[in-house]
Amino acid sequence: MTTTGFQFFEGSSTESAKQPRITVRKGGILVLSQATFGLLGDDAEAVQVGYNSETRAIALRKTEPSAKGAYRLRSQRNSVSRLVDGKRVFRHHGLTAEAAATYDAEEFGDGLVGFTLPETAVPEAKSAVADTETKANDKPAVKRRSTKATKSKS
Repeated sequence: MTTTGFQFFEGSSTESAKQPRITVRKGGILVLSQATFGLLGDDAEAVQVGYNSETRAIALRKTEPSAKGAYRLRSQRNSVSRLVDGKRVFRHHGLTAEAAATYDAEEFGDGLVGFTLPETAVPEAKSAVADTETKANDKPAVKRRSTKATKSKS
């Protein structure tokens, strides 16, 4: 809205209550919109985080806080969204999150809610293929002696 040349900021329009979305912050912190939290169950206190390497999908499922591998859902100040510290999961699977990105949350069935990562977030899969091809084409390494070791003393 413009009034006599002024532009007034009216805030960002967010549909976090209606649109199930998951934002991945740098390093692997997951931010669940209120709608995504609702898909897990409004009473959810903790989740387990899974990864499917074939589809590049990250899934969350509601669990008891005392369950093995449980991540506590943390509230944020002045926000209805919830946080899950997924850094260890990202590191364990070689996934990257160089910058924040938001994905539409999907229901995968069996109580699983998540999203699919782009190929660029899975560098390990690419490098593993490249390493296999490189190793197949490489010649065996030849050990070289140091020139100091081969010089004879006179």
